[in-house]
Amino acid sequence: MHINELPVEILSSILDYAAQMNAEIGVQYTFGLTQAPLPISKTPLTRYIRGPVQPEAQRWDGASAIRGVCRMWHDWALQNTIKTVSIRRWQGSERWAEIPTRRNSYGAYELMSKPRGSAVYRDPFGFLKSAVKFFSQFPDVAGQVRRMFFDGFHTVETDRMIFAVLRSCRHLDSISVPWTLLRHGTAQDWIHLLGISSEDDVPLKSLELRATCLASAQEKEWLDVENTHPLANPRVNFAHLKRLKIFGNTSLMPIDDEDMFNIARSATNLEEFHLTNLSTITIAGVMAIVNSSANTLRVLEHSPRSDDGFFHPHPGHLSPDTHVCDSLASCPRLRDLSISVPSMCACLFSHEDVVWEGECQVRALELCDRDDSSTNESHRAQQLQRSRRLRDVLESARTLMQNQKRKRRELDIELFFADCIFDPAERVVHGDFSFAEVSSNGAWPMHYETSAKGPYGSTGVYGKTESSWICVDEDELIRAVEKNWFRL
Repeated sequence: MHINELPVEILSSILDYAAQMNAEIGVQYTFGLTQAPLPISKTPLTRYIRGPVQPEAQRWDGASAIRGVCRMWHDWALQNTIKTVSIRRWQGSERWAEIPTRRNSYGAYELMSKPRGSAVYRDPFGFLKSAVKFFSQFPDVAGQVRRMFFDGFHTVETDRMIFAVLRSCRHLDSISVPWTLLRHGTAQDWIHLLGISSEDDVPLKSLELRATCLASAQEKEWLDVENTHPLANPRVNFAHLKRLKIFGNTSLMPIDDEDMFNIARSATNLEEFHLTNLSTITIAGVMAIVNSSANTLRVLEHSPRSDDGFFHPHPGHLSPDTHVCDSLASCPRLRDLSISVPSMCACLFSHEDVVWEGECQVRALELCDRDDSSTNESHRAQQLQRSRRLRDVLESARTLMQNQKRKRRELDIELFFADCIFDPAERVVHGDFSFAEVSSNGAWPMHYETSAKGPYGSTGVYGKTESSWICVDEDELIRAVEKNWFRL
């Protein structure tokens, strides 16, 4: 029997094993030289390892020998090695002329005892330009790509080229693109990006928008660019999208609540929504997405972190008739939750039919006070009322964890509130209580332990300064609140 007559599954396993073995014995690192030689000087050059070869490049190298055997093996290798394509900006805009550009020549390069070289210019956008040309010339190859990742391209010219590449790759499942595409391009460009331009296209399932702070020269280029607002067009439909991730902060045309409202208009089937490390989207934009995909959402992460640890930016405000605790607890399929909210109450953990599991983090600035009954009371009475509401929140969280454990779901709830970290399962609170100790004239706390946590959560102080955090019991903290030594 000829090997090509084997069942497809067995033949695919054999070729996959052979490709993995080829990749393991192939080139896994790229090389560089320490410095450029100066004129009329004999500067000794030292060879060094610049970094690892990208995983998709290693897979391509591992299947290079397989592609030349026959047509069937060529098609298999192409289909299995080009599923993921990463296109990154060339860093440095130059390369060493004597270093071979072909990785299969690195073996001979390593044997050179006296490496030589000279710096020559290299187009930083060369990879992207080559991708535009390659995928337009070979549509069959472009049809095999399933995931694409773009990194380091933030100009008007590169945005046009990214749209051109995405227009050629019509069967994409997942893409990661710069946030500038939200401000540049037409509605038709976004229709092609989402894979809904024709019946032959495959609708996009996962979309990542990556923002970053640009240099002043790059920002000036965007000052004269008109914001086309492509998402405002009703033809741009996110109904097929299953995963949306937005991360990174920027001051240049940042992603805001208006973008979230436009996406929420049609994004009714999201299963994952990640929003991290940015402060330009408030809780109003987050809840617009949550309410739109309330019946399908499984993962929700909203962490507008700052450089100061969990002292995150203000999450914003909601309308008075909106109760975020009820809305979150009412999502029937929500499993993983990490969110920053303006306020929280026991209602967030009072729904017994939730399917939450794993680590659940809630960061809140206030405790919900929907009755607003404490506005005319004394400060001490307000503190007592807040302490009672805090007790209710902690008890409700413990009850929910116990209920989930009976259902064989492990749930660990962690609350970030009043610049402290509450661990309801252990009945302890981590925080810096220096002012409370001074207010009590040293009478509080009576019992405490050194905390392993800090402003950066479980990572402690993250190498910044020595930690002054301690760990006290919940009852000990409540006593400090009632004595007005610690304010909520």
